Amino acid sequence: MIIRKVLQKGFSTLYNLKQFRHQEIPQNVSVDREFGDTILPNGIRVCTEFWPSELAHITIYIKCGSRNETEATSGTAHFLEHLHFKGTGRRSRDRLECDVENFGGQLNAYTSRENTSYTINAQKNKAENAVEILGDMLTNSIYAKSDVERERHTIYRELFETRKMQFETLIEISHRSAYKNHQMSLPILGKIQNMYSITRDMIAEYHQNNYYGENLIVCGVGNIQQEQLCEYVTKHFSKIHKKKQQLKKEIPVNFQSEVFLMQSELTEDINVGLFYQGPEWTDPHYYHFLILQRLLGDKPSNFLEAAIFEQSTLNSFQKLLLDYPEITTQKAVYTPYKDTALFGNYFVVNPNQLDSCIEISKKIFEEYGNKVSAEELQRSKRRLFIELCQHETGNDISQAIANQILYFDRRVYRQEIAQNLANVTEVDIQNCVKNWILGKQPSLTIWGNIDPVLKKYKFDASQVGTH
Repeated sequence: MIIRKVLQKGFSTLYNLKQFRHQEIPQNVSVDREFGDTILPNGIRVCTEFWPSELAHITIYIKCGSRNETEATSGTAHFLEHLHFKGTGRRSRDRLECDVENFGGQLNAYTSRENTSYTINAQKNKAENAVEILGDMLTNSIYAKSDVERERHTIYRELFETRKMQFETLIEISHRSAYKNHQMSLPILGKIQNMYSITRDMIAEYHQNNYYGENLIVCGVGNIQQEQLCEYVTKHFSKIHKKKQQLKKEIPVNFQSEVFLMQSELTEDINVGLFYQGPEWTDPHYYHFLILQRLLGDKPSNFLEAAIFEQSTLNSFQKLLLDYPEITTQKAVYTPYKDTALFGNYFVVNPNQLDSCIEISKKIFEEYGNKVSAEELQRSKRRLFIELCQHETGNDISQAIANQILYFDRRVYRQEIAQNLANVTEVDIQNCVKNWILGKQPSLTIWGNIDPVLKKYKFDASQVGTH
């Protein structure tokens, strides 16, 4: 009981640091650092944010991902990312790893739907080493056929293992349903059936078509100056050129209110995604939906967590969820892209209780469409302010800068973000719910033990798919 009270007091203090007035923001998000932004002659955009540190974080962002693939080439972006670690014309795989380790660097990469990134964290006096290695990887990799063959098995196992990650799998399947017949529906890591049909030529073509000057952002944060980084990138990315041929016009994205089910033997429950189309990154309602996501929140994962939050920090939706013990997990999801977004809730529930997810989702949106309490709104804003204040690692800041350059074409400082959040009113949230959600049909995805669901509901055979 004593521990419970202490934890309650601690979390209550965290989320009630200050009762901010409307349009007021925390003072510590008002301090902005020196920012540099240069476009080099070959089209590469170089950005830096400097602060005194022993480290420099260098990241290359490429404006391409699984969205730039087709059904036949799905998986090439992720495959290419893997092959960039397998050796270049100057370095073997082992030499590449040793060179990074020898100057104390950390090398990481990821692929997403709309971008791919490669990062090296290094000591400040080794920043050029980091840029040189990244340049070598991205411009001199040989994509040896033997590496392609070996990597097939590695990626296949990776795809197989990721199926065990229930939340991530449900989100991927939801994209497949909501963006049917569009590149947005393709899985980030690739279609598993493509892993043995992707060729070296496909991978090299993807690199040629997407790794060009205007598509690259080089971001340096920490102890790195703008002039320094521009010099290093000019020197070590000289093989990158501007795009010569005309860019292909993209097919407009079309959100679809589909019902899609998929069987899995990994769980006795069902994973449910109830998603609506949300506003993209640059939509004026973007900040409203950040707040709405925090208003919905996540269901406490256990009794201890519920006890910690029971006094004053549970919002209307979380209190409502306590009356639905059959829903064991709930997470609010908002995933914006350049021209669309998924917004809604992820649930884990007994297969016979699908109605509960639909019912509670309808209830909360109807409630928020009618009224949003000032207290809940301010608490959601404070949570976002806390997230902004905690956004301090080099990788976090680099990621934020890259996303802002990608989608807004400029640096958006924390002060501006906080002010946009602070300006949101209860009526703004109500109008967002009315305009974007109420009266709209969601995309419904169900993954897991779907046999009881199929027996209870009359779903068409075309709505049941395979992984």
